[in-house]
Amino acid sequence: MRRMRETLIFGLCLAFLFSYVGSANAESSSSGGAATSVHLDFRVTIPTILYLAVGTTGATIDRVSFTVPDLPGTGAVAGTSSGTNPVPVRVAALVGAASTVTLRADSSAGLSDGSGHTIPFTEISWSASGFTGTTFSGANNQQLDQFTGPGNHTGTYAFSYANANYYPTGTYNGAVTYTLSSP
Repeated sequence: MRRMRETLIFGLCLAFLFSYVGSANAESSSSGGAATSVHLDFRVTIPTILYLAVGTTGATIDRVSFTVPDLPGTGAVAGTSSGTNPVPVRVAALVGAASTVTLRADSSAGLSDGSGHTIPFTEISWSASGFTGTTFSGANNQQLDQFTGPGNHTGTYAFSYANANYYPTGTYNGAVTYTLSSP
């Protein structure tokens, strides 16, 4: 008798459990008629995604070179990229509709010849299509452009060296770091 009662209680517990789990996991419906329906919920989550490319697409970093043909004060010298000329720029952002996306540059280190001589990046400027053209400020957080909301922005930069000041002869190298951010 005791065994029969334990089996009955166990069976009732299983029946309760299956009815509870079944209703918690899926909506179900049955009908004696011609049709029945249920619904299923969906969710799509789109995270913030930022994309920035300055230079030719590929595995190498472009180098913009200037060959100075004359004394300072005789005019700016156009730069030539080791990749595509002018230099392609692409900014893409998946952000909220009212979110700002800011493109900044760090040109604070300058160009060095390796023996202690430096040309500040303030000697280099650019004209742009699709973006704002200006001159590097030599700061570590120079704002170049700002956009609102999601979008894809493409354009180009064509660089120039001012050739306005006297510097010792040599080859000067340096890098500018571009940063794309959205709060």
